[in-house]
Amino acid sequence: MGFLHSIGFVATRSDSSLFVLRRGSNTAYLLLYVDDMVLSASSEALLQDIVTRLRSEFAVKDMGPLHYFPGIDVQRRDNGFFLS
Repeated sequence: MGFLHSIGFVATRSDSSLFVLRRGSNTAYLLLYVDDMVLSASSEALLQDIVTRLRSEFAVKDMGPLHYFPGIDVQRRDNGFFLS
């Protein structure tokens, strides 16, 4: 977790696997589970910056839009996401 902290992520109190980064008016959320992660950001620029930094430190494979995360089925809808 040291690397995440070094780029500005802070662990949340509610979930030890959820990290938040705030940069000005932008926010990013990173959810870790073993060697899987979900990354979401409020701007494309912030998202790309984080991905670039992660790739400089780790072997990162972009699996595209989220459909499934261990134990969670993700369905995209016009008005947002449905998690089940």
